[in-house]
Amino acid sequence: VSYQASKYFNFQFGHGKHFIGDGYRSVLLSDNAFNYPYLKITTDVWKLQYVNLFSSYQDLRDEFEMAGINRKKFSAIHYLSYNLNKRLNIGLFEAIIWEQDTLGRGFDVNYLNPIVFYRPIEFSLGSNGGNALMGLTAKYKVNDKSHAYGQFIIDEFKISEIRAGNGWWANKYAGQIGLKVYDAFGVENLFFQTELNASRPYMYSHRRPLQSYTHYGQSLAHPLGSSFYEHITIARYRYKRCYAELKLLWAKKGAAIPDSTTNFGFNPLQSYSDNRIEYGNVIAQGNTTKLQIADVRLGILLNPQTNMKLELGMMNRKQSSLYESDAKTTFIYLAFKTDLRNLYYDF
Repeated sequence: VSYQASKYFNFQFGHGKHFIGDGYRSVLLSDNAFNYPYLKITTDVWKLQYVNLFSSYQDLRDEFEMAGINRKKFSAIHYLSYNLNKRLNIGLFEAIIWEQDTLGRGFDVNYLNPIVFYRPIEFSLGSNGGNALMGLTAKYKVNDKSHAYGQFIIDEFKISEIRAGNGWWANKYAGQIGLKVYDAFGVENLFFQTELNASRPYMYSHRRPLQSYTHYGQSLAHPLGSSFYEHITIARYRYKRCYAELKLLWAKKGAAIPDSTTNFGFNPLQSYSDNRIEYGNVIAQGNTTKLQIADVRLGILLNPQTNMKLELGMMNRKQSSLYESDAKTTFIYLAFKTDLRNLYYDF
């Protein structure tokens, strides 16, 4: 349900998902996780767009159930986007996520404050205040046919530890950089995109597992969670209603070593207090896993109104790791579909 209160304010209430950023992925907030209830307030004034997003999530783990019911958690997200000039857009992002506790604490009205940064509120509420994250976005219009974009988000960090370069566990951050080109190489309707994403170990996790940046057992940001490198290249060509697409993905991600209890920081659902590595942490540590995906498809758009398509494609997926057997999969698919939402199968 969406209500346009004026030319400046829009109120939206529903059950769905959201995406912040200009990339194929997002390290701030993506549409990877399952749908959830939300209230979204969007303010458009001058060169500014300001989004307030209040959401309710669920944790599906049995050990956190309360009276046989899955525990809930909540978030309040601010995103302020500003057109600095005709070419450059910058954005400020902040999020706080907190759990429903055993005393019945639900949505905390302290987080309805639409302006201030949340760190002061979090500290005022004590150690159980919530999990706070802050980020930046930028998009630069190189020319009329291309633009570069990027994101950076921090969970926790200490300047002295970053300068020391000793891989301290709590230097938690993630980033993205990418480029989009329309009518690439002078070919009309040829689209090209290349993007690099990365995340430090223990990113998006919290001392209290219920306050991790997750929902329904899935990451609210990147599908790979934490501790990874990823590079994606996409080329897409359209001629009238016919189209062709090629997507290449390479990723390197940390994973658990069999029979080891060490927390290598790849799983945001796990408490960062459990058997963590204090120093010497590197991205993709542990059972380092490499992933390669090549996906090519040809299709025809049958109905632009509903995005109805007929599609033929082939995907090849290779996975290798230090302590497990290699896995290779190739399959050919024929699809008659309507893409009403984005679904990720490439992770």
